Order: sequence, then C-alpha cells, then structure tokens
Amino acid sequence: MKKIVNVFRTIILLIGGFLYIFIYGSIVLLIAALLGKEKGKDFALKQIEIFGRLAFKVLGVKVFVCGKKPDVNTNYIVVCNHQSILDIPMVVGYVGPTPFIAKMELAKFPILNIFLIKYLGSELIDRGNIRQTATAIREVMRKLKEGYHFVIFPEGTRSPDGQILPFKPRSLEIAFKSKVPVLPVTIWGNHLVIPKHKLIVKGDKTSMMFGELVYPENFQTEEEMRNYVENVIRQNAEKLKGVIEGEESNC
Repeated sequence: MKKIVNVFRTIILLIGGFLYIFIYGSIVLLIAALLGKEKGKDFALKQIEIFGRLAFKVLGVKVFVCGKKPDVNTNYIVVCNHQSILDIPMVVGYVGPTPFIAKMELAKFPILNIFLIKYLGSELIDRGNIRQTATAIREVMRKLKEGYHFVIFPEGTRSPDGQILPFKPRSLEIAFKSKVPVLPVTIWGNHLVIPKHKLIVKGDKTSMMFGELVYPENFQTEEEMRNYVENVIRQNAEKLKGVIEGEESNC
C-alpha cells in the first residue's frame, strides 16, 4: 500500500511540478510585470514563499520546524546543509524568499531561473571561471551592505545519505570578511523524501531547525568560524533525527 501511495505522490511531483513552475509560474511573471517594478516584486516574492510551503503540502509531507528565525533588523547569511532538491523550496518557504549563492547550473532551468535571479536577487557562481566568480562575490558583498540576506550550502553538493558533508574550505569567507552574522539552518529528512539523483517520493516527514546567530567577530579565522557552524549543524541534525523518528513529540 505504501508503495502505491509513493507512486501516486511521485506522479503529483512530476505533473504538479511542471504545471506549477511552468504554467502558474508564467502567469505569476506576467502579473508581476503588469503590476510594475516594486509591487510586481512583492507579489512574486509572496508567491515564491507560498510555493515553498505548498510543495510539501501537495506531496503530503509533514514539516517539523524547530526554533525561530531571528527577528533582527540586520542582514545575515543563512548557512544550510544540502540533502535534496527539496532544500530550495524548504528554504524559500520556511526561512523566507531569500537569494542564494549557488552554482551556475541553476540558470539552466527556465522560469525558475527568472525567480531565482530577477526576483530573489541570487548570485550564481561558475566555479571554473575565476573572473565570473570574483564578479559574483563582489555583487554579493555589495548586496550585503544594502541589507540583503543570502543562503549558502557550504558542503557544495547534496549529501547522498543525509549525513553532513565537510564544509568546503573558505566557504564562509564572505561572511567572515564582511562581518555579517551567520544563521545556521539544519535540514534533516529531505533526503528521505526525495533522495539525491532521484525523482521518486519515498518519505512523508522532514524537518528544519534554526540555530542562534553566529557573529564573525567572535572568531580569529574563517576556518575557526566555519568549523563552529558546521558543528552546530551536525548537532542539530542529531536532534532532528529524534523528531523524525518520533522519539520527541516536539522540538
């Protein structure tokens, strides 16, 4: 019976994803264009947030959210582990419609790339192009000064089994050099719902935990801060395992 349910949910993922992103996404872009620059952007960002949360509801996946996003009037960089294609919908739905620092490959997805770049203000990096990477980093630094938040996945790729991969060297250098606080966000369970390199829905529970803001001025080096943030995310992943497995009734 469970296999039949998962097949049905996979069909919803494939058909619903196409209809929502390409059909409804096109309608949202048209309405945003008609509303003008500011109102159009506000409308598009709200729809992005709704999409992030709705993706899990449509798939029948229960999301446990532990902790709270900080209520501060300052910019910060969200540092998150990476498990599944569901991570981006989860972040925009539950953290908020926040721009990403991500790989250039995301620019290949039509409609989706417009939302990521034009409306979210994401900066995509071509790791094989030193000049382009430097330009993108300068843009990130400029936007941070303007009060933008950003999201980064410091593992550099999705984890095949959900376990936290070592953070890439210098992956938090932007935060450290710009003295922008880091918000550790831990995801646990998305890899159980849609594993890496698969488009089949297998699980029905996932979770996210907000950590406390981490301030770069409290560390001597980027490596020291990076190791600390990585450890926080690892510890919170262990806590979320208990939530997913039903050992804890709440966070």
